[in-house]
Amino acid sequence: MEVAVRTHVGMKRRINEDRTGLFTREGGRFLLAVVADGMGGHNGGDTASRMAVEGLEKEFGKADMTVLGTADGRAEWLTGVTERLNRALLDHAQSNEECRGMGTTLEAAVITGIDVTLCHIGDSRTYRLSPDGFEQVTKDHSLVNLLVESGEITEEEARVHPKRNFIMKALGTDDRVEPDIIPIRLPEGSALLLCSDGLSNKLGAEEIAETVNGAGTADDRADALVDLANQRGGEDNISVILIDNSVREGDAG
Repeated sequence: MEVAVRTHVGMKRRINEDRTGLFTREGGRFLLAVVADGMGGHNGGDTASRMAVEGLEKEFGKADMTVLGTADGRAEWLTGVTERLNRALLDHAQSNEECRGMGTTLEAAVITGIDVTLCHIGDSRTYRLSPDGFEQVTKDHSLVNLLVESGEITEEEARVHPKRNFIMKALGTDDRVEPDIIPIRLPEGSALLLCSDGLSNKLGAEEIAETVNGAGTADDRADALVDLANQRGGEDNISVILIDNSVREGDAG
């Protein structure tokens, strides 16, 4: 299994409010991948995404691995962690005027073997490439996604819609947050991509799939995704985590 993590400030922003994290336990048998896209200005957005990733790292470090060894256990753990992180972000914002209104999206994947449990809040995304095809596993918690699902606008129009950054759900913005908990599998020949909307607003699904399935190492393909988003303007921060469970030519030595 190959893993690549990339985050880039983009071509227009001065501050990167995205945060990524990749953490392992038991010699790599358990993996936690996290992408958080902060909002609320420099102090708020950066603080919210940092607190989310650092909080998950801390919780993962003390988690009971027997709990994370089952799908139900992973779902319960992720739900509990997001509740605690949500409260921590709210308390911080209330105590620090410069962070009022802060929040963050959250993509978190707990992986053990070929079993994956996703935790999704906001409009960052998780995609899966498998022998059966390419799919967006998560659904955006956003206004434009509601418009797409109702048929009022197309996916292409959503990427340039003036309210494309209006999020219906985020970590740290309401007293309660209910994440989407999604169990999936990542068998041999599959790849998982977690990303912020700095990527998905610039590249369509076909382009992402072609790049994820392209030649080169996971690092090469993660770099290619970021480069493409920047070539399209790079107005936003861009973050990707590519987890590739495929066997490629030359892998066996």
